[in-house]
Amino acid sequence: MGNGLFLLPDMIFRNILHTTGSRIINAIFNLIILLLVTHFVGSKGFGIISLIVLDITVIQLFTGLIAGGSLIYFTSRSPVSSLLFGAYLWVLLITALFGAAGYGFEWLFPDFFHLIVPEGYYTEILVLVIINSLMQVHYNLLIGQKRISLYNLLFTIQITVFLVWFSVALIFMHQQGIPAYVTALFASWLTGGFLSLFFVLQKVQRFAFKAPLKTFRDLIRYGLPTQLAVTLHIGNKRLGFYVLRIFSGLSPLGIYSAGVQLTEGLRLIGQSISLVQYSAISNSRDGEYARQLSIRLMKFTLVLTFLALFILWIIPRPVYQLVFSRSFSEIKTIVFFLSPGVLALAANTIFSHYFSGIGQPKVNLKANSIGLLFTVSFAFLLIPPFGYTGAAITASVNYLASVVYQAIVFRKQTHTPLTEWMIQKQDIGFLKEAIRTWRQKKEVI
Repeated sequence: MGNGLFLLPDMIFRNILHTTGSRIINAIFNLIILLLVTHFVGSKGFGIISLIVLDITVIQLFTGLIAGGSLIYFTSRSPVSSLLFGAYLWVLLITALFGAAGYGFEWLFPDFFHLIVPEGYYTEILVLVIINSLMQVHYNLLIGQKRISLYNLLFTIQITVFLVWFSVALIFMHQQGIPAYVTALFASWLTGGFLSLFFVLQKVQRFAFKAPLKTFRDLIRYGLPTQLAVTLHIGNKRLGFYVLRIFSGLSPLGIYSAGVQLTEGLRLIGQSISLVQYSAISNSRDGEYARQLSIRLMKFTLVLTFLALFILWIIPRPVYQLVFSRSFSEIKTIVFFLSPGVLALAANTIFSHYFSGIGQPKVNLKANSIGLLFTVSFAFLLIPPFGYTGAAITASVNYLASVVYQAIVFRKQTHTPLTEWMIQKQDIGFLKEAIRTWRQKKEVI
């Protein structure tokens, strides 16, 4: 075992605790938001909201080529001011191109355009893309600086602003659900964007744009395979939304979105752990350390995700109906068929951050390409006859296909025996030591 694992367990454990604690709070807030949506907005309205958020996500797949996760990798390798300047320019350029193309497409094919973009909301979508993309730029730079606790705090503030604004607009101001949701996005993302920019600039001693073209070229070279992998990953996750909208309508889309959002809370476990994993690996040059760290974090992620899923399984169906309203009574069915995919996605998240952290994002690209083939095949085969049930099965199949490929490549490259994937005494000892060290330092503080 490399020395890195003995030197870093406390730091990693504390970051995971902070990140997971922050994400648990956010998951609770997201659940409250889901409850507000199911009771005040309804399935059709939630279908429209889901399309708005999905359209924002699709455009951000292109802004993320420069302004995405590659910033984390280059934060310790390039001037922050150069990264910030290049990312800002790219976000504005891509949004302008999408604006011109989108309005032209709406003029030529209005009926088809409004199947995928809710009528009257495209301008708001473009502005929200700019605000959220710039906020993500700042967040990625904070993660690259290993300021994980600060990132978690800002993330929590952001979603708190959304929850408060959305609740007040619905309950006290009696606004309609969709406009209230959109204005809450504006408020929360602006808050997160300005606060994160302030803290990023704290670390910039002077604005130096040394070799900006080289920085831009490096971001594209590293970011292209990474962002293509992300694009395929989002395609795997969300292509079914568009197919469901076209073949089944807005109400089934809203019901399916509610089930997906409920399981998204469980995915936060893997996302929280992998965020710390990626920050540690991308700042290290020790391959054995990256391998062992990823294996151990994979075990913890899968166990925690399974336990959370088990809780959702044992909740009776009438409870779902009581909590989420009668029109969303099929959420438990969706959760059941999404469960294999949720576990696979937890593993996929750890593998993806491992390969990105060691500078091999092309592995993730190939894995997501395989998943997309399954998504396209099963989506048009299962969604038209089975609706949201078919969409859930499709999602699970594509996640399983992707993670199987990643596991094969990981084992081939690292020669990790199958027995090492089993929970062992050393793993429990590693966790106990991290907890003991963390408690000692906490008592000293």
